[in-house]
Amino acid sequence: MKSDLKVSVIVPCFNNERLITDTLESVIQQTYFNWECIVVDDGSDDRSVEKILSYVNRDHRFRLLKRPSDLPKGANSCRNYGVLKSSGEYLIFLDADDLLANNCIERRVNSISVEDLIIHSTAHFTEEIDQASPFFPNLNSNLSAIEYRNMFLEYMIPWHTSSGIWKKDFFNEINGFNDRLLRFQDVDLHVRALSFPLIKFKLDDSSSFTSYYRKSEFHQKVTKEKRRFILNQGLAFASELKSLLKPNDFISVQGLFVYLLFRFEEVVGLEDLKVIKNLMQTNSGESESHSLAYEFNFLVWVYGTWMTNPSRFRKYLSFIVFKKYSYSIRKKLNH
Repeated sequence: MKSDLKVSVIVPCFNNERLITDTLESVIQQTYFNWECIVVDDGSDDRSVEKILSYVNRDHRFRLLKRPSDLPKGANSCRNYGVLKSSGEYLIFLDADDLLANNCIERRVNSISVEDLIIHSTAHFTEEIDQASPFFPNLNSNLSAIEYRNMFLEYMIPWHTSSGIWKKDFFNEINGFNDRLLRFQDVDLHVRALSFPLIKFKLDDSSSFTSYYRKSEFHQKVTKEKRRFILNQGLAFASELKSLLKPNDFISVQGLFVYLLFRFEEVVGLEDLKVIKNLMQTNSGESESHSLAYEFNFLVWVYGTWMTNPSRFRKYLSFIVFKKYSYSIRKKLNH
């Protein structure tokens, strides 16, 4: 019976006292009973732990763990540690400021047959949940795992970390989250999962939203220093992909670079372009059947020869090129 299937909801938490109550309340209100919620604290120094403990004392299905000091700090370590200590057959990853629909677990469990990963509809919102809109409006159940993998490589993110229900054995087989990455970890996880040759994957778009991603102030306000940090993380992520993917697959990472050149134009320098060019070089003949997108080549040329310094015009031009590239990728969803 499906009701015998246990689901572990894994929540990493660091200084989320303002929103953690809403998140855990969305878990306790589930119409499906057989779940556990493991919250892994990452060293909070606000009242987060106090608020989490109120749920632990209220319902035995909640557990509070602290990230061991010998593990790297960050949400990835917390998620992996939570999985290690979990007892469910399936996993849902929920950030400490996001929400589950009341019937999320029930609907996701009912969709399971033999799958390793099933993706469900997610919405995003800023303040009020009744103003939520689709996280990605063009999900297509006819696309294959590899086609969606390539979308992640092109940084056309089709779903959120909270969108999936994972078979724990499969999550462990692909070695979970990469705790060396502080950004792009969800992209990395899905690239490795969707690249797995024997993955049993399904996209279930038959029902309304099952989770809600909150666009927090932290993600909306980006300082110049934070832009530099994210750009560095993006280049580090691309370097890891270089060793993971075949050259004919790595070609899609140009979409990530188009995004980085547009989004972080203020901090892109000639050394960054050199790294990008080196990463996109392939051994002779290995990817002759593929060609780099015009938009990618144009941006690299503009940044490297015509306009080597950040400017409002360079930013505006980057935006136009990024939108053109994004449109061409989205068209693939309707083929």
